[in-house]
Amino acid sequence: MISLQIENTLFFGEVEIMQRQKYILDQLRQQGTIKITDISKEIDVSRETIRKDIYTLDKQGLVQAIRGGATTPQSVNETKYGKRQHEAVAEKKEIATNALRLIHDGESIFLDYGTTAFQVAERIKHSQLTNLTVITNSTFVLNSLQFVKDIQFVLLGGTMRTSEGSLSGPITLDNIDNLYADIGFFGCGGVNLQAGITNHYIEEVEVSKKMMAHCRMKVILADHTKFEKNALYKTTDIDNVDAIITDDQLDSRLAKQIRLADISLISGK
Repeated sequence: MISLQIENTLFFGEVEIMQRQKYILDQLRQQGTIKITDISKEIDVSRETIRKDIYTLDKQGLVQAIRGGATTPQSVNETKYGKRQHEAVAEKKEIATNALRLIHDGESIFLDYGTTAFQVAERIKHSQLTNLTVITNSTFVLNSLQFVKDIQFVLLGGTMRTSEGSLSGPITLDNIDNLYADIGFFGCGGVNLQAGITNHYIEEVEVSKKMMAHCRMKVILADHTKFEKNALYKTTDIDNVDAIITDDQLDSRLAKQIRLADISLISGK
């Protein structure tokens, strides 16, 4: 009986920690920066307990601990779409070129809403591929490919996040139910051997998760700046994808670690 009581105490203690840390992440998501004193008052626990939670989350790369509180790690902050379109352009085009080599005439493909997926759409537009079906939740991908001959286009409906041109929510998820693709290309906010593939917005992560289950081949598009970083929400484990396409600037040490983990890595190297 005493042993059972101890086990239950440990279990509920772990649940409390998870609930506190989730609250911290939710508040950080909403506010960008949080103070230990505020969180301590809001959930009625000691400042030292919150400080320990923040340090734990900091070690996981999910927050950046600062004096008296925490902020979202600058390295994984999502910038606006228009700005990101002009960042690492050469690297994204290199990734898109390698992605195109995986696509064959007559196939169905999924392209998600990221700027690298948009570059894949641009490469498809100027390719000789024929009889493709393209599924997407991105209005930017739609704008790129809507007038291209030999492409059947499927735009997933849903609620639009206008800054990103992305569609998500219950309608989007329902529309995926009867759709399947030969290959899916997914962007990300971070790639980490331990944390897996992560991204910034939970609604869009849910779309990616469901669409991955409906793709015969799952490919992650990630330039070298995304590696060893975590965004807020997990999309999938790294060993659940078939390939990762990156650029030739990825650190050779990281590339070796990924390949040793038996993950197909496609790059210019």
